[in-house]
Amino acid sequence: GQTQAEALGLLESIYNAASQPEKTTNRFNVSSSLIAESQGKLKAPEEDVPSTNLTAAVLACLQALPLYETTHDTLIGVGPPWMVRATELLLRLLPTPSDIIRRGAAEGLALLATIGVSEDANTLQSTILHSLDEVMTGSIPGNSKMQEPEILSYARAGSLLTLACIQRAAMRMTRTENERAESRSVASPRSRGRENNRPPVMIMMTRLLPSLATQNFDSDSLLSRAYALHSFGILITNSLSKGELSSSQTQIVWKAVEAVETSFLSAWSAVSSDISKGREREKFAAEPTILGVILRVMTILLPWLKSLERLDKWIASRFACYASTILEHCSHPVVRFEGSVFFERLSGHRGLIEPSCCCVINTDNAATAAMPFLLSVLKTLTAKVVADENADFRGCHGPIDVQRSVVMCLKGVFASETNLYDLAFDVGKAVLEFLHDRCGRRRFEHFSEFRSLALPRSVVNDFEDCQSIEAESIALVHANLAVQLGSEDLAEKTYSCLQWLLCSLSLISGDALKSGQDEPEIQMTIAGLIERTSYIARFNASPIVKVSNPPRWQLKCVASNIASLAMTSLLEMKENTSIFNFQSARARCMEMLQKDNNEVHGISLHSFPVLHLEELVTTACIASAATSNNSELPSVQASGLRFLITVLKAFGEELDASTSDGTTVLVQYSSQIISAVRHALNAESLLVESVASSGFHRLFGTGCEALFVMIKGGFVSEPVVTRRLLQPLLLASEDIPFAVFGGKDEKLSMKSSHVTDDSRSFPMFRLSKLCFAARVSMTIEVRDINESTVSVINHELEKDEVGRAIHSAAAAIDGCLLSNASIEHSRSGLPAAGLTFANLSDVDELIRDELAENWPVLATSSVVSILKAINSAPEESEQRKSLELWLSKLKPIILIGLRGALSEFKPGEGKVSVSETAAFFICALRLLVRNTSMELCQDELGDVMLMLTDSVLFQLLGLSDAANERTHPVVLPHSVFEYCTILMQQACGFIEDLCEKQADAAVTSLALLSHSVMKPLVALQEKQIKLHFSYSIILSSCVRSSIILLLCQRGEDRMHLEKALVQLSLSTLKDISSDHLGELSKEMKDPCLSLLRSCSSNTSLKAGEWEEIAVYALSNELWDAWAIVCASLPPGIGIKCSINAMKGALGDLNNTSGHVGAIVALRVALHSVGTEDPSLICFVLHHVGFEVLQLLRAYSLRLAPGQGFDENRVNVCAEAVKVNMIAFQYLCTTSGQEDTCATFLLALFQVLVESVSFNGLPGIVLDTRNDGANENIGRMCTQVFVHVVRSNPLVFKSTIAAMAPETRTVLENAVRADMSGYAAPKREKKKLSLKGFR
Repeated sequence: GQTQAEALGLLESIYNAASQPEKTTNRFNVSSSLIAESQGKLKAPEEDVPSTNLTAAVLACLQALPLYETTHDTLIGVGPPWMVRATELLLRLLPTPSDIIRRGAAEGLALLATIGVSEDANTLQSTILHSLDEVMTGSIPGNSKMQEPEILSYARAGSLLTLACIQRAAMRMTRTENERAESRSVASPRSRGRENNRPPVMIMMTRLLPSLATQNFDSDSLLSRAYALHSFGILITNSLSKGELSSSQTQIVWKAVEAVETSFLSAWSAVSSDISKGREREKFAAEPTILGVILRVMTILLPWLKSLERLDKWIASRFACYASTILEHCSHPVVRFEGSVFFERLSGHRGLIEPSCCCVINTDNAATAAMPFLLSVLKTLTAKVVADENADFRGCHGPIDVQRSVVMCLKGVFASETNLYDLAFDVGKAVLEFLHDRCGRRRFEHFSEFRSLALPRSVVNDFEDCQSIEAESIALVHANLAVQLGSEDLAEKTYSCLQWLLCSLSLISGDALKSGQDEPEIQMTIAGLIERTSYIARFNASPIVKVSNPPRWQLKCVASNIASLAMTSLLEMKENTSIFNFQSARARCMEMLQKDNNEVHGISLHSFPVLHLEELVTTACIASAATSNNSELPSVQASGLRFLITVLKAFGEELDASTSDGTTVLVQYSSQIISAVRHALNAESLLVESVASSGFHRLFGTGCEALFVMIKGGFVSEPVVTRRLLQPLLLASEDIPFAVFGGKDEKLSMKSSHVTDDSRSFPMFRLSKLCFAARVSMTIEVRDINESTVSVINHELEKDEVGRAIHSAAAAIDGCLLSNASIEHSRSGLPAAGLTFANLSDVDELIRDELAENWPVLATSSVVSILKAINSAPEESEQRKSLELWLSKLKPIILIGLRGALSEFKPGEGKVSVSETAAFFICALRLLVRNTSMELCQDELGDVMLMLTDSVLFQLLGLSDAANERTHPVVLPHSVFEYCTILMQQACGFIEDLCEKQADAAVTSLALLSHSVMKPLVALQEKQIKLHFSYSIILSSCVRSSIILLLCQRGEDRMHLEKALVQLSLSTLKDISSDHLGELSKEMKDPCLSLLRSCSSNTSLKAGEWEEIAVYALSNELWDAWAIVCASLPPGIGIKCSINAMKGALGDLNNTSGHVGAIVALRVALHSVGTEDPSLICFVLHHVGFEVLQLLRAYSLRLAPGQGFDENRVNVCAEAVKVNMIAFQYLCTTSGQEDTCATFLLALFQVLVESVSFNGLPGIVLDTRNDGANENIGRMCTQVFVHVVRSNPLVFKSTIAAMAPETRTVLENAVRADMSGYAAPKREKKKLSLKGFR
């Protein structure tokens, strides 16, 4: 204690010596009155170096003490002597003009009042509080200047701050003791004792309230009021909880609100000209302080205002008004910083300023109240001598911290508020303008290395902070863009995307309005609408571009990213065909222009992106090859290329409306697009000529993605162009040598082959090439690529395929480990070394991300290639064994990746890449299942199959457990099924493969297979799901799989299953035919017919049951099914049991829709069973012969036109003729039927002659053209005549002998015409004989 007391005495002597200024002589004989006058005009120095060092020393000593200081041999009283001397010293420092010294003294007194001897705690606290009361009244021993108003104001400010610091220090001490007690798992009796010894909050507040009351200015000052209000805020923060308030706590908050409003209305904004005379300087200096404190205390009180709503619900509204008024009046950085924090917190408490809780206009929304102030801070200064009308001297170009606070406030506002659609675009423009200006103040990369000693450190920090505020501003732009693109209104969303898209194009190209350029007149045409839309885009971009034109590369990069986001959002709105289709866009524009009173450009009147296609493609290509002073800009180029990728995805499948040859609309820009992509693919060579950076590696990866999109969409189909584009992406054989798993060599290591400045990121080129080849090969494997380029690509990728597969497998294994470690968020779990890197620190973060993202496609493609190599390798060869080892290492990660992808798959919610990844994994697993050398565990296959059906197939059908709760519609949108098409095909193919393998040898549980296959079919039969086109892939696959499962069943189980499947196939065919589902019929009809054929070919049902099935099929006009059943049953059974139904179907001329199916089914049945039982033909003709002739006559002469009559007319006639020819063939081959045959032909010829007379013959012009005449039908009838003549001339002669002369003449002419090839008769020219003239 004595040593500490001596140290304090030393510090006190130093302070006494420094506080007494030396007397100086007037060496220059200047008048003393002049010196006094000049010194009075100077501001008092606020940086007292000795006092500052003294305060710092005392604080350091106090903070180094333990929580409890021992008393040693000191008597119990007010603590050790050194504490008393420290207290006296700090009390003398309180009235200092320096804010930092005053705060340090307050903190020191607070520490003395809280870390004293436990027995002396109350006494010491009371002594300090009593001393503070004396300081506030101006009585400090040894300080004669305390009675001066200015010094007294400083003393009061310090004393008030000390009161709050004591409470805060006591709370901090309690928390520290409790944390220590919790870490030791014991109770803290000291903390409970300290809580009892803690000074009551109400005592502190009663000392503060007099300084917050409205008093005469002679005894009060803004500085002391500001410190009192600030201390009040500290007391509230350290005494009230965030939950419900008690009655006493509510009174405290209410008193704080009164203090805020009193300080705003009476102490600052009130008119006080009389009492302020002579103190304008003090008021001016203290004004920012009190305004900042008012804003801070209002921010502190926001969480508790909800508890005061029953007393006054308009408090938050008034606070918002106060804040707007303060920020409009004062532009001090501190005030603006506190204002940003206030509005950010206010936006998080939206319930406080609802319309029902607002008493001031425009305070029902935090964004509306704060936006003028926030945008004014971001306004850039204009460097002009004379400001014009367009650019004024405005903005706060002050500390960067204020601007960062505004950016963060705007980000919080946009994250909290919902109704900001109208403000979002204007705010985005202001932020981009601010960003463009800030980018010009950025330091270059090696600035700190060349910093001069004369350059202040603050300038260096300002340059460094510019980079932070750039990133924050870009994040704010994206948040702003998300607000507009998140609109649920399709029209609003479309217009917002167009607005941002076209504005971004102007920013990239620097296309701003020229000075004096006026707005064009409104022309109510499509061309005028396009021109006006382009003008508005340039108008919006002009303030941003005028900061610097041409635009800086940072702005181009951000604008390209915005354009990409806008195009991506437009791609999600494919239901709006006018966005990408030229004809639909023009029609929609004309509809907008023709609408009444629709002349204001906006949501209800605008153009569409497809009408600006040339500008989109040109700007994207320009950005993809952007340079500055002949230097490459890889960041801008990569952003521009991503924008170009979205353009390719959006318009790649749209046909050119100006041509009819099926070319796409982007073909006309192919040279620009290919050139831009080729430039990115040459990034590896560009890096040699430029400064090494990771930007070129990103550019190359983006170029690979762009080329993949072009190949997949069929944009590049010419073999020569495809080969040239692929050349930079092909790895040489020395880059991918064959390697054995677990080898000691470094063949698999990703490292540069030559010395480079970017050795950690240079392997990105090699990895991007592997990923591209893997992605293309897998896309070809799942048949999701344009077939025109498959052969060329396969030819190129077959080179060094084995080596590429080995290196892809190694990269996939490392990527899987990195991905799993990142998912678990464990840095310690990252592998220190891998197959492709000796040390994780040797590779860049970009490569790690690329490995973790693309390992699924690398793994699956390597499985495909390795399996091909194994099948072609000789048995027992070393290469085959090595490949099988690699395959065994890949199999576990294939299963892990598939489980992970299926767990992330959410129909309609997840990313498209998840669906694609799962499809690739299933494709690789299918190949492993088919390969007999790779044995897979039955339990693993069963688990995968269950997860596949539950996570994908059943979810899409609405049959999962979650779907049974009706959390989504019964039928998902068709766009969801479009994204999942490849996944559905692979999942269904996997189950079909398992069924086929199950038929040969058991690979998994038959019960699990039956569950996966039969559950959708049962749901379809029980009408739990509708027969929808989107379900066709899954349902048709289940039908095909059920055919195989039927073969695996035996005995009674087979009979029951067969009955159910027959019933299913018939009901499905009936639903297809009744609902006229054309697209669905193509997918489902053939599998259902195959299922019915399989059931009937090797049936366990009785013949009587099949007869009922045949009657049911015929009565429901299931003609194909009836033909299959008839062909499968014993000869004649199916036809005989259903001949009456057939007779009715053929004889009903009013039902034209079923004629073609009935006649075709009859012809097929007769053809299939007639050879086994010829007498069946006689039976059929006896019952339906008349109907067939009647049908032939009606269709050939157009006697029964109806729906679909003309489309089926030729087919019905042809099938009727074939049935009659079958009858003729039967009569000719049966003995004793000559008379019957002649009679039959006579009736047939009568109908055919009528048909020839009505329809005519080719090459022969009729006298009168009949309506609906068809020469093909006439020719068909004539061929019947010729066939009868050649096959049975005697019967033909006897038949025509009985015909009328006119009928026989038509028949003979028709036969002659057919035998002559329907050549026109030649007429010989008559020769003039001159011998007759004499």
